[in-house]
Amino acid sequence: MRSLLHSRRGSAAFATVLALLPLIGVVALGGEAGSWYVTKQHAQNAADAAAVSGAMQQLCLSNAPCAVTQTVDYRAKQAAAANTFCNAGSTSYPGSLCSTSLPAGVSQTVQIASLTSWNGTAGTYVQATVTQQQPAYLAQVLGLTTVTIPATAVASVKSVLFPPCVLSLTGSISFQGSPNIDAPNCGMASNDPAKDAINFTGGGMSMNLGSLSSVGGCTGTVSFCNTALTYMPAPTKNPFSDLDSAITTLCGASPTLPAKCGLAKCTPATVLTPYTAAKPCTNDNFKTKGTDAFTLAAGGVYFISGTLTLTGGSSINGTAGVTFILLPGATIDTKGGGTLTLAGPSTAPSASSLPSALQSSASLLQYMAMYDASAEPVQFGGTSNINLTGNIYAPNAAVTFQGDPRIAVGGTGSCGQLIAASVSFNGNATFDTTGCPSQTRLPKAQYVQLVQ
Repeated sequence: MRSLLHSRRGSAAFATVLALLPLIGVVALGGEAGSWYVTKQHAQNAADAAAVSGAMQQLCLSNAPCAVTQTVDYRAKQAAAANTFCNAGSTSYPGSLCSTSLPAGVSQTVQIASLTSWNGTAGTYVQATVTQQQPAYLAQVLGLTTVTIPATAVASVKSVLFPPCVLSLTGSISFQGSPNIDAPNCGMASNDPAKDAINFTGGGMSMNLGSLSSVGGCTGTVSFCNTALTYMPAPTKNPFSDLDSAITTLCGASPTLPAKCGLAKCTPATVLTPYTAAKPCTNDNFKTKGTDAFTLAAGGVYFISGTLTLTGGSSINGTAGVTFILLPGATIDTKGGGTLTLAGPSTAPSASSLPSALQSSASLLQYMAMYDASAEPVQFGGTSNINLTGNIYAPNAAVTFQGDPRIAVGGTGSCGQLIAASVSFNGNATFDTTGCPSQTRLPKAQYVQLVQ
């Protein structure tokens, strides 16, 4: 017995067990802390999603009409619910993954705040704070009975630095060949939701552009696509859309093409005639002769129906400030070598120079060189010999730039704009707006960005 009591066999094992007890406790405590970290990551994902979703809804509501009418708070909490975080009793959001009954002692809160400044910077912000409180287990040895795991995210509604001077309403903005784009004070925007809303083909182009954005994506040359803001949450507003309603009132919803819209044919047929209350007419299928040189009077509004054909060495000069309105189905043919040069007027047309259907939209025709209500394709520059200064509005037409076209300043404090169904810059086209101030009728494109 005495030998047994003095035996040292097994003492190391006993000491090891005693040493392992605190080690096992530390490991277990580390495991509990690890679960907190996982919960923290889930909470942060929910907060990020809530802040971004709320800011996107704020952006939508500020650009009415907004198809989704829920409040910022609702959309943000719906996004949090899709990431398993809800306030108690609020689990009925569409797509919610929140549990209807949390484990005992576990509670969640989701708080959304709309802010007008953040970190001392004014702006539009949405802050989401997501919290989960749960019981402490092994951590009770450290004096903790509950653990609160918070996560906060802030998203901001931002605008690009420069407004666009080119907008494609339904199709893409494409660049092919080696065009030279020199528009440092304005940008280009596409409302096309397709993946190739902006498309680059070829790598020899020069791009000096204030901004490039689209509702859809960008394909082609990676170095250029990397500079584009793609999949923007809201399309760029069309500032001239009221003109479309006015033309529909004048011509009807589905006029027979080419339409005259109730206007008589201008006479004599040998000169271009502006619209007046005394002579409400359209220049229908007007054709110049080889040596014709027409100089148009300032402030005139010229309606064009059918085909305007310029032949030989003829020219039409409207640099004093005129507006051409191409009625539905109208086209311009300059294959014969004629030249058309227009500059938009610095003042809006008078009521007497417009049909009654357009008079309420007269202010939109200030600086407007051409309003093309036709769906026929249009080509500017190159062999087309069409040179326009000011605003060009062709909401239904595919517009192509070739050669050396320039959209210039449309008037003091304003910049000329091109708005069309789609826009292409082909070959060696030069698009130059270097004299353009950083202001247009088009609003700056907006997007949402996480800032915290």
